[in-house]
Amino acid sequence: MPTDQLRNRRSFSQLQDDDVESNEKQSFEGDGFQEQQVKRSTVRRLPLWISVIGLITFCAVLGLYFSQLVFFPELLFSGNSESSGKTEQASRGQLNISLHPELHTDRPAKAIHHQWRVSSEILSPDGVSKRIYLVNDAFPGPTIEARCGDTLIIDVENALDNDEGFALHWHGLSMRNANDMDGAVGFTQDPIPAGGKFTYQFRIGEEQYGTFWWHAHHQEQRGDGMYGALIVHRPAETVQGHAVAVSDAVKYGYDEERVLMIGDWYHRPAEEVLGWYLQAASFGNEPVPDSLLINGLGAYNCSMAVRARPVDCMQIEEDMLPNLNFDRTKKYRLRLVDVGSLAGFTIDFPDAELTVIEVDGGNPVQQETARSVGILHPGQRVDAILSWKGLSSPSPRSHITITLDDENFNFPNPALTEVHSFPINLSGPVPPVSSSHTKIPAHFDLSNVTSATPITIPFQASQTILLYSTVKKLAHLSNIPYGFFNHTTYLPQSTPPGPLISLPRSSWDSHQFVPYIPYSPSTNTSPTSSEPLWIDLIINNLDDGPHPFHLHGYSFYVLQNYASGWGWGSYNPFEDAEPPGGPLDLTRAVRRDTVVVPMRGYAVLRFRADNPGIWMLHCHMLWHQAGGMVMGLQVGGQGDDGGV
Repeated sequence: MPTDQLRNRRSFSQLQDDDVESNEKQSFEGDGFQEQQVKRSTVRRLPLWISVIGLITFCAVLGLYFSQLVFFPELLFSGNSESSGKTEQASRGQLNISLHPELHTDRPAKAIHHQWRVSSEILSPDGVSKRIYLVNDAFPGPTIEARCGDTLIIDVENALDNDEGFALHWHGLSMRNANDMDGAVGFTQDPIPAGGKFTYQFRIGEEQYGTFWWHAHHQEQRGDGMYGALIVHRPAETVQGHAVAVSDAVKYGYDEERVLMIGDWYHRPAEEVLGWYLQAASFGNEPVPDSLLINGLGAYNCSMAVRARPVDCMQIEEDMLPNLNFDRTKKYRLRLVDVGSLAGFTIDFPDAELTVIEVDGGNPVQQETARSVGILHPGQRVDAILSWKGLSSPSPRSHITITLDDENFNFPNPALTEVHSFPINLSGPVPPVSSSHTKIPAHFDLSNVTSATPITIPFQASQTILLYSTVKKLAHLSNIPYGFFNHTTYLPQSTPPGPLISLPRSSWDSHQFVPYIPYSPSTNTSPTSSEPLWIDLIINNLDDGPHPFHLHGYSFYVLQNYASGWGWGSYNPFEDAEPPGGPLDLTRAVRRDTVVVPMRGYAVLRFRADNPGIWMLHCHMLWHQAGGMVMGLQVGGQGDDGGV
């Protein structure tokens, strides 16, 4: 994206430091603080009986207020308030982030160098002021475009205050021969310290292309905006001047590409939100978001604000809503990314058609067409072709609707509007009406995707790793809701400190649950060494809500993803004769790097362990990840017995 466009995207929401400081003070004191001081002085001049009645009334109101905080704890973190009274309407940006595949599909692989400076500033992406992370003074951060085989060199400078460190993860890339560049704090690196610099350098695999993204992987920083898109284009290869593979634009029949990073949004700093969740009073109920952003922009309705937690809110008028622009005569490849912290979403184009073509990192699926697609969960991606051929109205306006999935909204948040619509400006002549448009399904369920072509995998795996994931509230842990894999909740290695990659396995502490997978590739000196093992990873979800699990360094085939209609739907292949839900899919299993395991259900994931390293596996719901639902897999290297 051009620099001037990035500058414009952030200029609409800049606020003066004085406004921010006064608002922060107001948010903790409350709007009625000064009014109460005046009332106290008045009461002293009233008769005693009136003072007594007033005191009783005040106590009753105060009791009601605190009872609401007990039964509706989202009021503690929702980031809601009255509008601060600001009437100045800042200019709003476009939601479009256009891509440029023509710069990458017809060239040889090369090194691409970026220089990033990470800072923070108070911005108002949806009209509500909040401290947000910036990369090169922009939110979201830069969109990386590359092709298979490129080498990315990214020099990162930490310009944050308050001695705050961070690291960056390249979500979905295999990071082959670059485990130390994976950006997983606690596993592969220490945080980049304040004032420090770090260079990420790695090569994108020849086999990797598709929609990826990068984001912070330390503490809760992803929830405050440290993320951006990472698109790897599949090249149209030529040999002696002759094309041997057509470009994706020709293969799928589209004209342009856009990326839409969509996610829930909290008005309180992620650190505060996590602090509320990781206490006994939350009862393990996840904090409900306040708003929604598309490519870093939204439109919060200040009238939804709740007095319990005031924020500085600037109402965005309807004519200033962020919007999208499309040409009716063109087809668009939309690369959709859920960058949220908790909720999945469904996307709906009521006047157009969406045809799903790929999921996660360029994994082709059986094409399905509908007007809406979902649910896309945090960390997941889906690519779809947008066509306006079915649009019968000559109106130059349409809209896009995003609906947040409420499966994990166990407490209502009165500040949240779960359905958000944004205008679309249409140009170009009206195409002929398609008779098929009225016949296509209204919705396509992404949980039903299958591989576009038959797959070839072994009938049985070489090794099975059986996992149980849950959030537990244990007395000896002060009833704080911590996430567990089997019997281990994750904390960064402390004695001795350091990322696991830098320490011998024998020195890891009891918070590190990292099953070992042997790997001994064939070499010129040992051509008979064993082939990489095929692994079955069985993840049982014991909770009453879904978990989107992401495995670093690998993609996998989803052989089964079972949701129990009643009771428990767990699967233990060492005890159960047959897996609940039927036999495993060994012919059309979809390939992913982030899978949603449904409530009280399980998933069977199969992958070939041919990428040595220590790779993190975790729930991509930010609050579960930060609460300890993290483990790892060690492929190759030194095992528990000291062997290799």
